[in-house]
Amino acid sequence: MTHTPTDPDEIQFDPGSMPATSLSAQRAVWYRRPWFLATVGIILVVAVSVVTDLPHSISKAEDASQQNGVIKQINGDTATCVFALKESFNFYREEVNHTLASTNLATVKNYLLEDQTACSFASGPVYDMTNNVQPSRTAAGKKVDSAMAATVKWITYDAVGAIVAIRDYFGSTPFELRTTKLAQFETALAFDRTAIVNDIDAASALVGTTLTPINVPSLPRLPGT
Repeated sequence: MTHTPTDPDEIQFDPGSMPATSLSAQRAVWYRRPWFLATVGIILVVAVSVVTDLPHSISKAEDASQQNGVIKQINGDTATCVFALKESFNFYREEVNHTLASTNLATVKNYLLEDQTACSFASGPVYDMTNNVQPSRTAAGKKVDSAMAATVKWITYDAVGAIVAIRDYFGSTPFELRTTKLAQFETALAFDRTAIVNDIDAASALVGTTLTPINVPSLPRLPGT
């Protein structure tokens, strides 16, 4: 009999006839697909983030070191406003005591505006403190965070308010000693400074050592207030 060649289109595909290595290779391809690799990457990132955020035990000495590091950052950012506030108070004191030369008044008014800006949210140091300084989540860190919030208020509200009141005084013609607002902001400065000191004292008690104080000075009352 003559053998008739089989039509290639009629040949049935038999997976069982394939070598085992070919089948296993096809089954393993899925883990190389982009969607799987992307999913694994996301899972790893989330896992690392969760592990990093988990609270972990640290010694009191380590905690104290961390808090002092944060306070050092805060003090670096408060320095500009502290200088500006002291300068404004000094201008006012000199004028009330008649020791400020009239020829310097125009310069003083310019300085007062700069002093106000130095204590406002437009100031680079204030921006840094409110956006880049991150106290830890320990009990002591929470107290330092509370002290930092009070420091921001001391700078951006109390100090700015006092400087604006002094600017109003120098802006009046003739100078008019209106001290009600100035006295209110002086009181606010003292009140918030007490809150800052109390928070740092509480943090110090938690870590068992005296932490660096936050640089918010106690300023003498101005004449007439």
